[in-house]
Amino acid sequence: MSAPQRSAFGIAPLAWGLAWFAGLYGLYAQWPALSRWFIEDLTVRPAAWALQWLAPALHAQAVGSRLVVDGGALNVLHGCEGADLALLSASATLAAPMPWRWRLLGLLLMLGAAFVLNQLRLLILLKAHLHHPRWFDLLHTLWLPLGMVLLLAALLLAWTARFARR
Repeated sequence: MSAPQRSAFGIAPLAWGLAWFAGLYGLYAQWPALSRWFIEDLTVRPAAWALQWLAPALHAQAVGSRLVVDGGALNVLHGCEGADLALLSASATLAAPMPWRWRLLGLLLMLGAAFVLNQLRLLILLKAHLHHPRWFDLLHTLWLPLGMVLLLAALLLAWTARFARR
């Protein structure tokens, strides 16, 4: 009788992914300076720079956690900065059953994708806030987070399928 074959996608990667996420998010949630840095420097400031380049007439500014433009502003709060999806993506990538060099490259890819998607989300939310306020809540609470989750999950699955140990 032969030994049962193990799947590359067994319970161990899931357990490791949950452990990575619990540790990373626990650190993030308990370290207010890190949260402030993530919101102000990694979320709001790049969005203001992007708007200054894409739409200079808006006179975009990063003012702490607020993205301020002529005609309005968005306040980015803890939980709305994309850290949860970035850390979840990082955790899943670090737990994936593949050689470490591919995990680390995947980590860079996933964090970069989470950053770009979150910046796009913020710019779309600002446009909705300024021009289509009725759409804001649905975009903010349902459609944009769902789109980010699906795109990041597809990227993770493609990466894992390509580089997972067989």
